[in-house]
Amino acid sequence: MNILLIEDEVKLAHVTERFLRHHGYEVTLAMSIGQAKDALSKTTFDAVLVDVRLPDGDGWSLVPSIKAVAMPPVVFMMTSRGEADDRVFGLELGADDYLVKPVVLKELTIRLERALNQRPKDTAFRLGDLTLDPKARLVKNGEQSLSLAKMEFELLTYFVEHVGEALSRDQILDDVWGYTFGGDTRTVDTHVKQLRDKLPTIKQQLKTVHRVGYRLEAME
Repeated sequence: MNILLIEDEVKLAHVTERFLRHHGYEVTLAMSIGQAKDALSKTTFDAVLVDVRLPDGDGWSLVPSIKAVAMPPVVFMMTSRGEADDRVFGLELGADDYLVKPVVLKELTIRLERALNQRPKDTAFRLGDLTLDPKARLVKNGEQSLSLAKMEFELLTYFVEHVGEALSRDQILDDVWGYTFGGDTRTVDTHVKQLRDKLPTIKQQLKTVHRVGYRLEAME
């Protein structure tokens, strides 16, 4: 499981990071709003742990955008602000849980595992007006059903599952078409063009990454 830890208290940040790594999590540490946004733009996380008081803003501001992506991570607030109004505000913003410092790290991992295990499986993903249901193999733009060829659907699903990540053409080819596929990376370019033509809703979000490949950006 991949976790983004947003915490600017250096000692606490490193103690928490070590504890989570010891329990099998991959951890990315961000000590500011800017670092957190940069990490979120590059990587898909299973969970995000958010401090409220940060040097360049407050953690509240991050929660709505974190939860607005196609496959939102679990979000925990971890802060010294423990008043009832603060806890309610954080939960209303979309946080899945709210822990008041000092946080008992063992309790954190128990709550985290429980929240991660409760995430819905095989749900429909949404990106703006676009809805993708992998289980039913349906794509809708608003209420209108769209027809995609098999590999177009597989490619779109792959982009949605890796929203925000820069994906190389070789990586896409291997993961979507498979290592035994006899074609080349031009196949990826062709299918991306077809997706852009068929899905104007995400045309602006499906970016070309120079000399790398493609990135599907989350919608604000």
